[in-house]
Amino acid sequence: MSDDLSRKNELELVAIKGELKLLCEKIDVIKTNDIHHLQKSLDTMSKRLWAIGFLILGQIIIALRLTVWG
Repeated sequence: MSDDLSRKNELELVAIKGELKLLCEKIDVIKTNDIHHLQKSLDTMSKRLWAIGFLILGQIIIALRLTVWG
């Protein structure tokens, strides 16, 4: 009876260790690959927002110029 329980516990431990190794590999993939792509996307969005901000600033300057000097 205890041999069966011991064997069952060993099998469960092996399964848990396998799952932990898989999770570690997935975390490594997320760290190396996905974070790089997210950073690249954020950089692109930041550049676009700066461009939009400069366009809005330009429009405000044109509106002020027209208002002041007609």
